[in-house]
Amino acid sequence: MSNPPSFTPDPKRRRPGSDDAHVVGEEVRGGAPTPPPEALAPQMWRISDDEAAAARPLMPRTLDQPQRDSQSIFPRRTPAQQPPSFQPASAANPPSFQPASASNPPSYAPGSGRSSGSGTYAPSGNGPRQVTINRSQSAPAVAPAPAAPTAPAAKPRRRKRRHPILKTLCLFLVLVLAWGGFLMWDANTNMGRVSALSGAADTPGTTYLLAGSDSRADGAVQDGFNESERADSIMLVNVAPNGQKVALSIPRDTYAEIPGVGWDKINASYAYGGPQLLVETVEKLTGLTVDHFVQIGMGAVPDMVDAVDGVELCYDNDADDQYSGLKWSAGCHTVDGTTALQFSRMRYQDPEGDIGRTKRQRQVISKVISSAASPSTLVNPAKTLRVERAGSKSFTIDEDSSVVTVASLVWALRGASSNQMMGVPPIESLNFTTNAGASAVLLRDTTADDFFAKLRAGTLTTADLNQVDGV
Repeated sequence: MSNPPSFTPDPKRRRPGSDDAHVVGEEVRGGAPTPPPEALAPQMWRISDDEAAAARPLMPRTLDQPQRDSQSIFPRRTPAQQPPSFQPASAANPPSFQPASASNPPSYAPGSGRSSGSGTYAPSGNGPRQVTINRSQSAPAVAPAPAAPTAPAAKPRRRKRRHPILKTLCLFLVLVLAWGGFLMWDANTNMGRVSALSGAADTPGTTYLLAGSDSRADGAVQDGFNESERADSIMLVNVAPNGQKVALSIPRDTYAEIPGVGWDKINASYAYGGPQLLVETVEKLTGLTVDHFVQIGMGAVPDMVDAVDGVELCYDNDADDQYSGLKWSAGCHTVDGTTALQFSRMRYQDPEGDIGRTKRQRQVISKVISSAASPSTLVNPAKTLRVERAGSKSFTIDEDSSVVTVASLVWALRGASSNQMMGVPPIESLNFTTNAGASAVLLRDTTADDFFAKLRAGTLTTADLNQVDGV
């Protein structure tokens, strides 16, 4: 079989000097290039004389040198000198490619010029030499180039699923906030307003004045006092600058100077000038400016107690008071609203008189507050609404206050009760006779100046409270 046409060299297209192969020694590779032989220094490529033309003149020789052939420059090596891979085919060195046959395609037949595979490289014509390339010895494998790092495939976004418990908690929180907002709005709507503050300069801390009105117009108790309305109970709650909380009961019969009136029982100030004159009288006695005024109608006490399903009250003496209507056996009892009001008003059968009365009033207030703020009340919406309605209808506050003021007052009362900072100022006499011949409560040194100075500074102790001389 003949070689394909594409591998048959054309002698007419032979390039001059193409047979002059330039073999570079192995010792040159990887190092500095070997300078050419001295005889090759002026050599330049030329075309043959018969192919010269006017447009392509021969380049003149720069040096006068004899004609040299390629054999003089690159002498042919003998078979013994050829490297193993370049030795001509022989019996000892068979050609890498056999003549075309069934197992050897014709395109790899020797003598067909440069083939695409390994084998013998033999230029056509009378070339100076024949080079046999043995490709049976495979070249070292080239490590493939590392693949360029690819960005990790974006994972599909998973839709977040809200946990059912979280949804339930969020819904519960919304309901609690909405319910609390409704209670605040309803309380502010139902509470009464009164102009009570004196407008005096502020003093450090926060001072609340809690007054219980003893109007008998409600008919709840007939105790022989049916004249003008008076303050049945007076409680001063002070939060000092250092945080000390004190709930101070001022006996209703305390002898004090009423601005514009003179010396009289302190509760008479309410009869003379209403809540505002009562505030001014308390400010003159204590040296504290009242920031918030809260009045509780004593006739509403039964509703408040019944709203919390009754309270437990304790008293160590028996009582059968015809004025207040209280019938009591010594000990602790859970009572309803009517009995709780009688308990807080009774004083004639109490050996401590007005002092014992203030103690029982503080007990009623503390028990109602504790029951109203208990978890059993707060988790019961119906019960909470009853307590809120009963309390808001019984409260009258100054024009600058709100339900938040009442809540802060309750918080201060709880703090004073837990720290046992509830009581009365030091008393010099329980039976002081006034210029008008009436019996009154006289404070130590008439106005207990040292005691109220400690109250303003927040340095009172439990030992400073409930001191009564001669008892």
